[in-house]
Amino acid sequence: MPPLRALSTCYIRVVTTGQTLITAEQFLEMPEPRDGGKMELVRGEVVCMSPVGAFHSAVARRIGAWLGLFADANRLGAVGVEGGFRLAVNPDTVLGPDVHFTEQLPIVHPQFVEGPPTLAVEVVSPNDRDSEVQGKVDAYLAAGSARVWVARPEQRTVTVFRADGTVRVARAGDVLTSDDAAFAVDGFELAVGDIFAS
Repeated sequence: MPPLRALSTCYIRVVTTGQTLITAEQFLEMPEPRDGGKMELVRGEVVCMSPVGAFHSAVARRIGAWLGLFADANRLGAVGVEGGFRLAVNPDTVLGPDVHFTEQLPIVHPQFVEGPPTLAVEVVSPNDRDSEVQGKVDAYLAAGSARVWVARPEQRTVTVFRADGTVRVARAGDVLTSDDAAFAVDGFELAVGDIFAS
């Protein structure tokens, strides 16, 4: 494995004269961040994120709970949190959405799924850059995700990105449906206001 060094910005980059990028398999062998948080692999470079705040965690938990109840009741697939998905190869990208729904889980490696989730949900933290969030959205959709949700607790909105390129911003008073979640069964309803309730 190439030598690594931690930078003050919480990025870990490969440091070699040839700028060799690491693979998903090498990424799996890396130790967890010392201060908590999670790591993702973006085009062969490891990105370390700080631990999330309480409200971020509550929003992700609520979304996951509602999605999970409906998916389980209708035997639609699996809902999980922060599972790793290899979205691209050479250079490798492995992202761990805050919440995900997957119709099928073709697990190839012990720690990540080969291919995209059906639905990826990213909850935005105050220090997240819009360009980085959009980069994740683009990566999920390019890999084949049917839907991506970006939940913004500060604005109390959920933006639904679709594989066909359409985008919908759902606000308090709006309801997220089975179509928004890419569920094959109608009947799912999640009020945006309930996601961000204090």
